Amino acid sequence: MSRLRSLAIIVGLAAALQPVTASAVTQDQLRGEIEDAERHIDDLELRLDEATENYESTWARIEETKVELDELSARATRLERDARSAERLLSERARSVFKQGSATAFETLLTSGGPQQAVERAAMISTLQLREGTRLEDAVAARVALDQTLELLADREQRLDELQADLDVQARELSAALSQAEARASSLRTMLERQVRIDRGVQQGIYACIFDNAFRFRDTWGAPRSGGRRHRGTDVFAPYNQPVYAFTSGVVRRTSWSGLGGLGLYLRGDDGNVYYYAHLNSVEQDGQVGTRVGPGQLIARNGSTGNASASAPHVHFEIHPGGGSAINPYQWLAAACFR
Repeated sequence: MSRLRSLAIIVGLAAALQPVTASAVTQDQLRGEIEDAERHIDDLELRLDEATENYESTWARIEETKVELDELSARATRLERDARSAERLLSERARSVFKQGSATAFETLLTSGGPQQAVERAAMISTLQLREGTRLEDAVAARVALDQTLELLADREQRLDELQADLDVQARELSAALSQAEARASSLRTMLERQVRIDRGVQQGIYACIFDNAFRFRDTWGAPRSGGRRHRGTDVFAPYNQPVYAFTSGVVRRTSWSGLGGLGLYLRGDDGNVYYYAHLNSVEQDGQVGTRVGPGQLIARNGSTGNASASAPHVHFEIHPGGGSAINPYQWLAAACFR
């Protein structure tokens, strides 16, 4: 059975100051990926329908095989009885011959009262010998038939086990493949829904809020912090371990750990900006260094590592245009999240 083919997400954004139409192509590519995923689901559903039909026909064969097994078992019982009966008769005849001795046709002729009686006795002996030969042949035939039936019975039982095993494997593989395809298509659709095209000053392109829902944030740029520091980002509060998404398309350049920012992640956007996430609980597979991501793609989980309160998990979010000094990210986040 064919396996699920890989559904790679090709999501790239134009530079911030380039025409917006270049970014729109990225969403077209994503829609194409969704269409491919949906076609694959249709194909798997067709395969599942075929497998269900095959399951029914195979199960019918299994039932037929069970009936055949019952008949073969009954036949084996009868043949075993017949074989034992024939062998018992032969055994009794052998003991009788051993005790009484055997008489050849010549001996019978010598002990007979005359030629006529000799002929009659010889005919009788020939008949008895023929009967014993027939009994011997019946016994041998019964034993051979029994052995063949037992072999056929074992073969049918093995085939029955193989059919049932094949059905189980096929059902598991198809169900798993369909579940994966549906999950992938759902993930792509949701990712597309997270994206929004923004035409706002230098913020030009496709973006996504870093959280799905139940988040809150306000503009605290420049607010006082301990140690005489000033706030150089926006704190976006959300439930602990909630999924964190890529703000725009780009490549994860590095992750970090510090007493202040805890677990951090740096995303260099295709627009040339660097986006910094701090206080993360964990980094997802797609958030590993070197991974290309699209807006709305899962990259991390919300947390409270570093200098953050466990009772208020959040992501400290920064924007560094061109990789330089940080600017106030509030309006950038608001445009992507409040819509």
